[in-house]
Amino acid sequence: MLFASSRYRFQPGIGGTVVALLGTGIFLVLAIWQLGRADQKRDLQALVDSRMDLPAVEYRGGSLDVESMQYRRVSFEGRFENDGQVLIDNVVMEGKPGYQVITPFRLSEGGHVLVDRGWVVAARRRDQLPDISVDQQPLRLSGRVDRHRSRPVVGAERPDPEGSMRWLYVDPAYYNERTGLSVPRFVIRLEPGSPGGYKHATTAYDAKVGMHIGYAIQWAAFAVIAFATWLGLSIKRREPE
Repeated sequence: MLFASSRYRFQPGIGGTVVALLGTGIFLVLAIWQLGRADQKRDLQALVDSRMDLPAVEYRGGSLDVESMQYRRVSFEGRFENDGQVLIDNVVMEGKPGYQVITPFRLSEGGHVLVDRGWVVAARRRDQLPDISVDQQPLRLSGRVDRHRSRPVVGAERPDPEGSMRWLYVDPAYYNERTGLSVPRFVIRLEPGSPGGYKHATTAYDAKVGMHIGYAIQWAAFAVIAFATWLGLSIKRREPE
C-alpha cells in the first residue's frame, strides 16, 4: 500500500501497472518521434524554399544530381512529342479522379527529358482516355526538377499493368525500354500557364510540419489517458469496518 487516507487507498495491480507503463512509454516515444519528424520537415521546407528562390538554370540535356537539384527551376528549349506520352493513374485533385500527364520533350541540342504537363480529369468511363495531343512546335519552357511519383507498395509489378498509356508510376529504365527513347531519371514539372500545360495543384512546396505536430499531440494525449486510467483504477475506496 503506497498511499492511504481515511476513505481511499492506493493499491495498483502488478499486471495493470506493467501494461500502463508500457503503453505510456510507447505513446511518449511516438510523440517524441513525431516531433523529430516535424523538425526534419522544417529543415526540408527551408531547403526547398531556398532552392525555389534561386534563379533558373539552363538545361541542355543529360543527367542531373537530383539530390542537389530537386525543386530547382530550369529553362530548356525544344519541342514536345506525342509518341511516348504517359498518363499517371489515380491522381486526385479537388476531389476528382484524373491523370498526371507525362510527355517526352526533345531538346534542341539533342536528347529527351520527361515533362510533367499537369493534371487532367478522368472520363466517367474507364475505357475513355483524355486527348492529350500537343503541338510539336519549338518552345522555350521552364519548370522544376523533381523525382518521379514513387512506386505503389501493392499491385505494381510493372508500371503499365494494362499494357496501355495508363501507368501507375514511371520507371525510367522501363520507359526507355518500352519507348526506345533515352530519358534521365528525373522529371521536369512544368510551370503553371506554360504552353501545352494543364492544371497544377500548387506551385509551392508544403512539408506538412503541422501534420506531424498534430500527431505528436495525439500520441501525447494517449499517454496521458493511459496513465490517468491506470491511476484512477489504482485508487480504491476503503471498505467500511
